Amino acid sequence: MANEPDIAFGLHPKLGPVAAVSDGLPQAEAALHAAGFDHHKELDIFVLPEGADRRTMVQLIRDLQAVGYTVAADPHLQEPPQVSGIRALTTRIIQAQRPTDIADVFDDLLDDRSGALPELHQLLETTAEWCERRLGDEGTDLARICRRLGHKITELSVDLGFTGADLLDLDSPLPPRPTTTGPSQQDNRARAAATASPAHSATSRPTTANSPAPYHSPQTPSASPAPSR
Repeated sequence: MANEPDIAFGLHPKLGPVAAVSDGLPQAEAALHAAGFDHHKELDIFVLPEGADRRTMVQLIRDLQAVGYTVAADPHLQEPPQVSGIRALTTRIIQAQRPTDIADVFDDLLDDRSGALPELHQLLETTAEWCERRLGDEGTDLARICRRLGHKITELSVDLGFTGADLLDLDSPLPPRPTTTGPSQQDNRARAAATASPAHSATSRPTTANSPAPYHSPQTPSASPAPSR
């Protein structure tokens, strides 16, 4: 059909985001593979794996349109991703099971299109421009301060990127956090509390006014020496 698009993106009820490519467009198919799509041979469509980042697909749609392909897409697929607030990202870290889960949070925090840190950097740059435009000479120093703060955000972003890479190197499940004290620990603590310290043994404990007299085991009576006359 003459009006058939080169690539069509949609939502499959079971497979999730999918794409279909017209025959004879190997470069478009290669672009789908590069974006993470897998080819479903039975249905002859491309499927985005579960858990994959949809933002990559949204960018792919824009890139394909930019180079001249005709693209049809479900409007829901092209909705801009919601910006993750710091509180939501913190909740994800609390619930993390692997170091990679935290690395993914860092990726979202640093994402160029929706990350909190790039957004903050853009806010500071916009503020600097506003100060220069609206305040004239008086706004020059304020603009310089805002840009200096933006530079610090950039440095922080670089450090977080390296930290995320370190977390990826530790890709293993985290041990469960202990919630209660185990019986063995309780026994050890009780035993330690009931045991006299070596520095305060029974033989070295000082006697106080209220201390009972030391107990002496009875001795076998011996003959008393005859009284002297």
